[in-house]
Amino acid sequence: MEQYTPRLKYEKVLWEFPPRGWIKVNTDGACRGNPRRSSIGFCIRDKVGDLIYAKGREISEGTNNESKTVAIVEALKMCKNLNYFQIWLQTDSLLLKNIIEESWKPPWCINDHVEEILRLNEQSIIKVTHIFREGNTLADHLANYALDEGNIECHGFWDMDSKGRRIINEDKMQCPYIRVKVASN
Repeated sequence: MEQYTPRLKYEKVLWEFPPRGWIKVNTDGACRGNPRRSSIGFCIRDKVGDLIYAKGREISEGTNNESKTVAIVEALKMCKNLNYFQIWLQTDSLLLKNIIEESWKPPWCINDHVEEILRLNEQSIIKVTHIFREGNTLADHLANYALDEGNIECHGFWDMDSKGRRIINEDKMQCPYIRVKVASN
């Protein structure tokens, strides 16, 4: 066993631009323990990757699935408030993607939030896709920033902290993130 060296699998992950006429929303939740302190993060960007709005805030104690669900609810509400109705929603939760597409039933603890998402979904055209966490870096950063530094709300690029601005610029330049996993035999 001392000589064991796992084979690694590498995959390039990119944040993708939304099509013309659409906005892109990335959402995430963070939880320090499960359940414990929780936060949400989401960002709304336009067709060229410019930041329209971003938010990270601590929420009540809960699980990671609860925080990721609340992030989607708040992001969709903000899109509605900003009059965006063609929304590409990306989450790093395959569970939530499948629940929103009504392929899977939600766990009871997030059922109320899921019903709210489905109501908001009726008022817009929403394309839901799964993204690996490496392509969801800005939303992840916002959720963790809220737990580590405090709540953050950004109405544009210069409201964002320096790490967030770097992530936005790297995404706009299509710098790839490298996903590394142990290859299955």
